[in-house]
Amino acid sequence: MGMIRKRRFGVPQGRNPNLDLVDTSESLLKFVADSDIETCPLDVRKVAEKLGILVVDDPSLQEEVSGILEKQENGEWTIRVNANHHPNRQRYTIAHELGHYCLHRHQQVFFKDQIFFRGLERSKIEWQANTFAGEILMPEKQFRDFLKEGICDIDELAQTFQVSSLALRIRASELGFQVSD
Repeated sequence: MGMIRKRRFGVPQGRNPNLDLVDTSESLLKFVADSDIETCPLDVRKVAEKLGILVVDDPSLQEEVSGILEKQENGEWTIRVNANHHPNRQRYTIAHELGHYCLHRHQQVFFKDQIFFRGLERSKIEWQANTFAGEILMPEKQFRDFLKEGICDIDELAQTFQVSSLALRIRASELGFQVSD
């Protein structure tokens, strides 16, 4: 006789033990490619779902808090993203929290990220999570392919990747491109 049980949305049934191997931006992008997830723009909510991370849009977060990643008592992870922020800001926040999950989940169980400090933060783990977010939202190959196709306008590229023009400028600089105003 079969049983019916409540399914938790956002948490896949029968978690894949290979997910522990997703610990770099490159391994996450490979996971994304293998999972048939849209990559441009990257569907960060779908990525979180496939990783078994519940994403909650939280309108109660203070304005300066962009997101929180935390491990629940049951061992599952949750990203709370500020529902009052622009959708591109939310995407970047989710990507940043995915960075914490992939890179730092074995070091901490709680991460609270504030917008004001995001650009000024000197902490190594915040820098790593920011870099990770840029690498998955604007993968190097796709970035270079757009430039080869003649798409060089910052606003157009930012719109294509669904990121802010500031995030795009930072990524371009990280990839060694000169950015002009």
